[in-house]
Amino acid sequence: MFRLVLSDLRSNTGIWVGALVVTIATAAAAAVAAAMLETGLALVAAGSERDLLRAAGLATVATLVVVLTVVAVAAVLGSVTRLTIDLQRRGYALWQLVGVPSRSVTVIVRLQLAVVALVGSSVGCLVVAPVVPAVLHVGLSASDGLRDLHERFGVVSGVAVVVSVTAVVVLSSLRSSRRAGRVRPVEVLRDPEDAQRGTGWGRWAGAGVAVALAALMTSTLAAAGVRAGAQVVLIGPLVTAALVAVGPTLFPAVVRTWTRIVPAHRSASWFLARNAAASAVGRSTATVSALVITIALPGSITAGFATLGDAIGRSTGATLTGLAPQSFLLMLGGPLLVSLSGAAATVLMAGRTREQEAALVEAAGGSRGVVVARAAWESVILVGTAVLVSAVVLVVTSCGQAIALGVSVPGTVPHLGLAAAGPAALVSLVLMVAAGTLPLVVGRRRSIPLVLAAD
Repeated sequence: MFRLVLSDLRSNTGIWVGALVVTIATAAAAAVAAAMLETGLALVAAGSERDLLRAAGLATVATLVVVLTVVAVAAVLGSVTRLTIDLQRRGYALWQLVGVPSRSVTVIVRLQLAVVALVGSSVGCLVVAPVVPAVLHVGLSASDGLRDLHERFGVVSGVAVVVSVTAVVVLSSLRSSRRAGRVRPVEVLRDPEDAQRGTGWGRWAGAGVAVALAALMTSTLAAAGVRAGAQVVLIGPLVTAALVAVGPTLFPAVVRTWTRIVPAHRSASWFLARNAAASAVGRSTATVSALVITIALPGSITAGFATLGDAIGRSTGATLTGLAPQSFLLMLGGPLLVSLSGAAATVLMAGRTREQEAALVEAAGGSRGVVVARAAWESVILVGTAVLVSAVVLVVTSCGQAIALGVSVPGTVPHLGLAAAGPAALVSLVLMVAAGTLPLVVGRRRSIPLVLAAD
């Protein structure tokens, strides 16, 4: 069985590399959080009053970093592992047709994910281990009382990161791997694309908890005013997590709705891209989830600080400068690394499927230019969908916070955080268009019959 695990990993390298890259990014982000925890424990062990105060301050920052990292990892890693399995449904069906029991298929899929997660998390830790203390030192340099710490990232923390990331990958794939073993081969061979699935009860429950926490924090702002201002850091990420959790239901509806605005008959490439984005639900949902994290997280946090700054300025006349660049990097560097790598990986993982779709377009008489334009438009559609969903997060977050703060500081004006969300959206667009079109532009052209006949 283990030989089959390794041989399939080699034969489907293009798909598994995407999961490997995201796992490496996840381990790198988790390593920063682990280093903060290890450094805090060392301060506690020192035992002096000053060290205990510094440990308490570091614990507050570490909590924010851990929460933001968990939001990004939960949204991106789970989507990528599910997409990894869905893209190979046809291969798993062929295994069953040649006599591999369905239970064995499930076990093999989980072993494959465990191997990839173990390798990826180990590589991620080894790559970032030498620089994690320096990154943590720079990130904390703008925080009063947390400068000149002896930042640590030891072997124990590295092992904990590897074990944790591997466990998260395997646990996030339990449902998908079980479905890969139970699906009927005839059904998969007739329709290689996975059927549209709605949001499961677990996701609805998670979304409900996130919304409830965001509402509770917002109501606290109404009761305590600017004294509870630190909570603005988490309200936006919680709203973001809620929308991403219901993404399998929300994102396809948003794609179909807004793309109808552009007349399809004026551009064949737009028509093809719109249909591809709307029909490949699992692929589109995984990409949009990562893009929403990329755009909404920095935008909502910036919006929260700007809205809070407006309230503080009206009530005290003081100016809130917001997060220092070092603190912003420390809090969002890991989550953005995970989300950006996840967005690019979901496009590159489906390279074989996209190549076959391009071959079908050319076989039907479409030019190479139409094929490339279709890939570019599909990227634009996915980024546009993420921008619309992120806009909802920014409006709900900033207006809710402004209304709550307006109870004690009348006239508080909401700020949307476009200074952070705009550049994030632009970077996402460039990255997605490049990931979608460059393989078609610079790749070696293969015979259309060979592409269509490939497994």
